[in-house]
Amino acid sequence: MPISNSTFNYNSLLRKLISDSNVHSGLRVLIAMSMTFIPAITFNLLPFFDQDSFHVSITLCLGVMACGIVETDDNNRNRRKFIFTIVFCFIIAASSVELLMPYPVAFAIGLLLSSFAFMMLSALGNHYNRIGFGSILIAIYTMIGYQEGIDWYEQPILLTLGALWYGLFSLVWNYYSPYRSLREQLAQLYFSLSRYQEQKSALFNEKEGTSKAGIFAVRQQLAIRNIAITARLDQCKRIIQSRFQFNKKQPKLDQLNYYYFVAEQIHERISASQYLYSQLEKSFKESQILEGFHQLLLQLSEEYYQIGSAITDKKPYLHSRRTKWTINALADQLYLLKQKPQFINNKKALQGLEGIYENLNGIDLLLLSLIPAEQNNENQPPVVAIEALTPPTEPAYKLLLAAITPTNPTFKHAARISIGLFVAYIFQQTLQLTHGFWILQTVFFVCQPSFSETRKRLVLRSLGTLFGILLGYPIIMFVDGNIAQVIFTVLTACLFFTYLRTNYGLAVVFLTLFVMFIFNLLNGTGMEILPYRIGETLIGCLLSALVITFIFPDWQFLRFPALVNQLLILSGRYFKQVSDQYQYGRSENLNYRMTRFQTFQSDALLATAWQNMLFEPRSKQQLHQEIYALVNRCDALVSYIAALASHRHKIDGFENNIEVQNLIEKTSRQIFLAYQPQLVDKQELINAMEELENMEYDFSGEILLIVEQLRLIASTAIDIQLILQQININPANQHK
Repeated sequence: MPISNSTFNYNSLLRKLISDSNVHSGLRVLIAMSMTFIPAITFNLLPFFDQDSFHVSITLCLGVMACGIVETDDNNRNRRKFIFTIVFCFIIAASSVELLMPYPVAFAIGLLLSSFAFMMLSALGNHYNRIGFGSILIAIYTMIGYQEGIDWYEQPILLTLGALWYGLFSLVWNYYSPYRSLREQLAQLYFSLSRYQEQKSALFNEKEGTSKAGIFAVRQQLAIRNIAITARLDQCKRIIQSRFQFNKKQPKLDQLNYYYFVAEQIHERISASQYLYSQLEKSFKESQILEGFHQLLLQLSEEYYQIGSAITDKKPYLHSRRTKWTINALADQLYLLKQKPQFINNKKALQGLEGIYENLNGIDLLLLSLIPAEQNNENQPPVVAIEALTPPTEPAYKLLLAAITPTNPTFKHAARISIGLFVAYIFQQTLQLTHGFWILQTVFFVCQPSFSETRKRLVLRSLGTLFGILLGYPIIMFVDGNIAQVIFTVLTACLFFTYLRTNYGLAVVFLTLFVMFIFNLLNGTGMEILPYRIGETLIGCLLSALVITFIFPDWQFLRFPALVNQLLILSGRYFKQVSDQYQYGRSENLNYRMTRFQTFQSDALLATAWQNMLFEPRSKQQLHQEIYALVNRCDALVSYIAALASHRHKIDGFENNIEVQNLIEKTSRQIFLAYQPQLVDKQELINAMEELENMEYDFSGEILLIVEQLRLIASTAIDIQLILQQININPANQHK
C-alpha cells in the first residue's frame, strides 16, 4: 500500500506540473527572470547604462514581473497585439514618472489623472483593463526604482525590455501548447460539476435529506458551488471563442468544444429540481430506493472527475460499467415500486421520482457520447456552433464617455484607485517616507471593486506580508552570496506566480520574500527594509478600507433590485424557449444555449451579491432576511425551469391539449408579473396561489410530470412577487 500511495502522489504531482497553467506561469517567469540576471553575471554586457549590472538585471526583472502579472490568455494574433500595446504603454508610463518625479506637485496631478484614465480603459474590455492595470503597476515600479543622477530614459527602457522579453518568451511558450489553458479550464469545470453532484447527493441520504433544515443547508451550498461552475463555463467559452476567432478548422479544438457542449447540458440537468425533496422522504421512507439514487449521484460525480482527469492527461475517457449497472438496477426498483399497493395512489411522488431517474439517465447518455470522441478518430464529435465574438458597435471614445457616470462600476473603481493613489503619494511626500511607494502598491493591489473583495484582500495582504517577513529573517541571515540570493529571488517569483490566482495570501508571502531579496541584492538592506514593509503595508490597507467605504460606496443591498430584475427577465426568456420546445421539439440551438447560460450566470451573480453582502458592515446589510428569502426563491425558480428543460421534447397532440397550453400561459404570466409586481395586488396573488394548489387534472405519465413542474414554477414566481411586495421593491424601476 505505501508504494501505491507514493506512486499516486507522484502521478498527481507530475500531472499538476504538466497541465496546471498556474505552474506553467511560474515556470515561464522562472526561466525568463533567470535570463535577466545574465548582465549581473557577465558585468560588462550592457556597458552603455550608467547603472551597475545588478541594477540593470533587477530593473529587467521587474519588467518581467509586471508583464507576467497582466499577461492575457488569448490566440497568438491577439497576444502579439497585446504585447506591443503593453510595451508602448509601459514606456510612456515609466518615462512620465522619471520626468515628473523631481516635481512633486506636477507628479501628484499627473498620477491622479493618468491612473484614472488607465483604469477607465476597463470600459473597453478585459484586454484594455489589463493594459491599464499594467501601466499603473509599471509606474509604481518606476517610482520604487527611481535614482537621482541616472539618465531619465534608462529605467523606462530596461523595464520595457524586461516586459518585451517576457512577452516574446511567453508567446513562443504558448505557441507549442495552444490548448493547455483550455484543457485545464475544462478539467476544472468537470471537477466543479463533480463537487456539485456530490453535494447534491446529500439530498437523498438519511442525514440531510430527512429534514427541511438539512435540505435548506444543502441548497445553500449548491448555490455557492454553482457560482464556481458558472465562472468556469464563462472562462471556457471565452477561450474557445478566442481560439476559433481566426481559424475555424481546428479538429482538436472541435473535440474540446464538444466537451464544453456536454458540460453545459450536464450543468442544466444537475441544477434541475424535479420535485420537492422534503416530500420524497415522507413518501418513500419505507423503501431503500432513495439510497439507490444517493449512490447513483455519487457515481456520476466520480464520472465527472474521471472526465476532468482524462482531459488533463490527454487520455480517452473510460465510462464505468458500475454506473450503468446502478442505472439499470434503479429502473428495475422503480418498476417494482409502481406495483406495490401503498405507492399506487401516490402518482405525483412516483412521477417525480421517475423524472429524477430520467434526468440522471440522460446525464449518463451524455457521458457515453464522449467516448467515441476520444477513442475513434473516424467518428469525430459533431461540430458545435459557438457564440461569435462581436466587436463593439461604437467607437472607443464613445464607450469611454458613456462610462463616465457616477453609477457606472468602472467609473467608481477608477475614481477610488486614482484618489487612493493620490492620497498615498501626498502622505508619502508629507512624511518623507523613503519606501513610501509601497503604500501606493498596497492600495493598488488591495482596493477591489467591492467592499467584500477589498476586505478579503486586506486581510490576506497583511497576514501574507507578516508571515513573509517572519520567514524571510532566518533565510536572509543564512543565505549568503549573490548567486544564492539570485536563485532565491527567481524561485520566490516563480512561486508567487504559481499561487497568485489560487491562493493570494500565500502569493503575498512569496512576494514579500522576493522584495527582501531584491533589496538585499541592490544594497544589502533586505533586513533593514522589513519594518518599513510592515508599516507601509498596514497604512496602505487602512487607506484602501477608507477609500472603498467612503468614495462611491457600492453596498450590495442597493444592487439587488437590478440583479433580481435581470434574473427574472432572463428566466422568462428561458422558460419561453423551453416551453416552445415541447411544441416544436428538443433543440440545443445556439440561441437556446446563450439564453440558458445568461440565466444561470445571472443567478450566480445574485448569489455572489448575497455572499458579498455578508462581509459588509451590519449597518449596510439592510433587509437581510427578506433578501435572503428572495435569493433563495430566485435560485429555486431557475432550478425548476431547468428541470422542465431536462425533459423537453415534442409532445404529440400539443396543439389540442388546451389545458397544458393554458397552464404554460399562466406560468409565463406569473414570471412576467414577478418583475412587474405593481400590476397585481396581494389578494390577487393569494388567489392565484390557491388556484394552483387546488388545481386537479386527470393526467398521467409524462404530462403529469410536466404539469407538476409548471405548477412549481408558477408557485415560486408568486412567492417572489409576495416577497417583492413585502419589501416594497419594484425591480423594473431599478437601474444598474
